[in-house]
Amino acid sequence: MDSYDVLVIILSIALSLSLIVWIFVGVIAVQVLKKVKSASDTAKLAVENVEELRSQLKNVGKATAYSSVVGQIFKAFKRRK
Repeated sequence: MDSYDVLVIILSIALSLSLIVWIFVGVIAVQVLKKVKSASDTAKLAVENVEELRSQLKNVGKATAYSSVVGQIFKAFKRRK
C-alpha cells in the first residue's frame, strides 16, 4: 500500500464524515425553521388580536362619547323644564 492509497482512504473517510455532519446540520436547520415559522404564526395571531382589541376599544370609546353627549342633552332639557 503506497501513500496514494492511504491518502484516498483518509480523504474518503473525511468526505463521509463531512457528509454525515452536513446531513445532521440540514435536519437541525429544517427543525429550527419549523419552530421559527410556528413562532411567527403565533406572533401574527397576537398582533391580530391586539388590533381587534384596539378596534373594539375605539368603538367603546365612541359609544361612551355618544352616551355622554346624549346624557348632556337630557340634562339640558331637564334644566329647562
